[in-house]
Amino acid sequence: MDSYSNDTGTDDAAPQVPMGQAMPDVDRVPTLLPQQQAVPMPESLASNRHSTLARGLSFVGTAQIDGSLTVAGEVQGDVQVVESSNGQVTITETGTVVGDIHARSISVLGQTVGTLDAAGGRVSLHDTASVSGRIRYTHLQVNGADLNAQLERVRPDAAATGHA
Repeated sequence: MDSYSNDTGTDDAAPQVPMGQAMPDVDRVPTLLPQQQAVPMPESLASNRHSTLARGLSFVGTAQIDGSLTVAGEVQGDVQVVESSNGQVTITETGTVVGDIHARSISVLGQTVGTLDAAGGRVSLHDTASVSGRIRYTHLQVNGADLNAQLERVRPDAAATGHA
């Protein structure tokens, strides 16, 4: 065993570090088993589906959503919630969508450029929102948003029949 001199001038034994140890016995290392077949989701929970595009993630293309969607990242393309779903699209403060959004309920806290189409539903624009384009709505709530859009109110009975 070698010794060394430290700042105090005394000799201490150098720490011993084991080198070149053999790999562990792989027969004794825990391993993950293949995932078992998923249990089907009950219909009552299927309508509560929620997807999130997290901050820092980007999506390019067209998305059809069965359920709700929260966008905290960036979307370049259209987002459509299927009509059989009462899903909501929420754009958070960090979220950006450049494209059209079709949903029963749309809430914007971030940035959108394109059409917000909630004919027969509700659009909520919060004070941190920046919205450019066109908005189709039955109910509209604006709380101090930066708004540069053409507004088109769609009567509830016209929205149900598909006429403007």
